[in-house]
Amino acid sequence: MSEKRGQELYNERLERIKKAIALEKPDRTPINLDGPGFIKYGDPSAVLADYIRKPEWASDMVLKAREMMPEIDTAPMGGMNYGSMGAMWYSRTRLPGRELQEDALWQIEEVGPMTEADYDTILQKGWKSLSDELLFNRLGYTPEQLAPDTEAMQAMAKRTMDMGLVAVIGAMLPLLPFELLSSARSVSKFYKDLYRMPDKVKAAMDVVMDEIMENIKNTIRTARPLTVFIGGQRATGEFLNLKMFEKFYWPYNKRAAETIIEEGSITWFHCDSNWDANIPYFTEFPKGKCVFDPDGLTNIFKLKEILGDRMCITGDVHPSLLAIGTPDEVYKYARRITEEIGPKGFIMDSGCSVPPNAPLENIKAIIAAATGK
Repeated sequence: MSEKRGQELYNERLERIKKAIALEKPDRTPINLDGPGFIKYGDPSAVLADYIRKPEWASDMVLKAREMMPEIDTAPMGGMNYGSMGAMWYSRTRLPGRELQEDALWQIEEVGPMTEADYDTILQKGWKSLSDELLFNRLGYTPEQLAPDTEAMQAMAKRTMDMGLVAVIGAMLPLLPFELLSSARSVSKFYKDLYRMPDKVKAAMDVVMDEIMENIKNTIRTARPLTVFIGGQRATGEFLNLKMFEKFYWPYNKRAAETIIEEGSITWFHCDSNWDANIPYFTEFPKGKCVFDPDGLTNIFKLKEILGDRMCITGDVHPSLLAIGTPDEVYKYARRITEEIGPKGFIMDSGCSVPPNAPLENIKAIIAAATGK
């Protein structure tokens, strides 16, 4: 592809995505599909262990798959350090070809290295001091393992831009206080802490958040990303009542999102699990400044009802449907959400990541539904 054609495609796709986010009607529904299975669309003989054993070849196969599906507007997520990906959750990592079989999906093993006494450490010394202790001394990671491969990330970014693909998620925040502490402490222990020592937990969360805020501002001012990713899954109505949600979760996520917006980027809420009970809180943000990205468990039609005039919605073809559904079933559901959630304020996507066992025919069915073919 010529440099001129790549730039034309990039501009066309970027405009399409920006219109969807702004709740305007694009020329067609933007498509954002990604996941570990794309390596297999590039080469059916590939296994997930190839992401770890030969990452450069894996990237080649993912981009080959993108060339096969030019209707997809967005770049694949690049730069993932699979060998230590569990570190972001203060957990251990189990990998295909190492602890797992060659084609098994990597697993995050939550071990909860943080102790009850560590809340005092946060209050006295700050989060960074404890973070290093957890990662390097208790979990056994090394600084070299956690260092990003900047050269590979930059090379991937250039290749995808030359192909005219848009990095729709331009930056990812570290975990915000609730997700971070519940990971470091472990879910079961952390939820008990919320009831046993609520004031101390809240004070520690405030310290963590103040440190994160500087990271948010610096990231946006340096990278100027289109959107900034905030992930969440452990504070929905399936886990917390609304009183606890309002005290321990929402103030921090709202503060982060408002800062992202103030700094000139779009907040991309990646919301795993069922957020049905929490959807109304998201009406507090200005129109056209956020994206709600569900994983297939939140009712997308309820999202449309409550947020449809304020926020772009993505989704939401569920991984189970992609994995075991027929192309016809996938097409019918994808076509339904294209028509009922769109045409304004909608980006076609899977529910979270495309699973590695999703047949290529099902991906093509989503594309056909979104493009009206």
